[in-house]
Amino acid sequence: MPRIFVALTPNKIFNKQIIEIKKDLKKGILKEQNISWQENNNHHITLNFIGEMEPEQLDQLNAGIENFITSRSSIALEIVEISLFPNSSGQVLVAHINPTTQLKKIHDHLGSLISSIGFETHLKKFRPHITLGRFKDKNSEDFSFNEGRENIKSIALTIDTYESEFEFGKVNFKLIKSFKN
Repeated sequence: MPRIFVALTPNKIFNKQIIEIKKDLKKGILKEQNISWQENNNHHITLNFIGEMEPEQLDQLNAGIENFITSRSSIALEIVEISLFPNSSGQVLVAHINPTTQLKKIHDHLGSLISSIGFETHLKKFRPHITLGRFKDKNSEDFSFNEGRENIKSIALTIDTYESEFEFGKVNFKLIKSFKN
């Protein structure tokens, strides 16, 4: 059974900016590090990870998102920091997204929708981010990623449902449905 999550997918211009961030890190401060980099076409901001769903539940989720999205406009996004996740000793390199009121409202609405379908929502604090890569070495150094870097602003025009599968030691994402604002 597929594992489902709901996310924002960067538009092409924003995705190119994310790719440039990764290139700069690869050539610069992280040149000597053993990192498994996120594929350039797999950048997203997870709004809610649900897990395994029956097809009927996925249909309910998609219908609920479609009803919700019709009243929305573009979603403002801003990369405010590059750091390790979930904390400074984490192994995942991320671009943190400003958790605006708009993003929090969308996250909360999705949480209510997911609960109504019969799933528990995670009680963790919502910390929107884009995964850039994962350190293969468990003892990563203490890096300063943000010197001289300006925040990057963009918008998202869609909320998407994805399927996540783990194959051959790697996580693959498949877009199921995209909902335009």
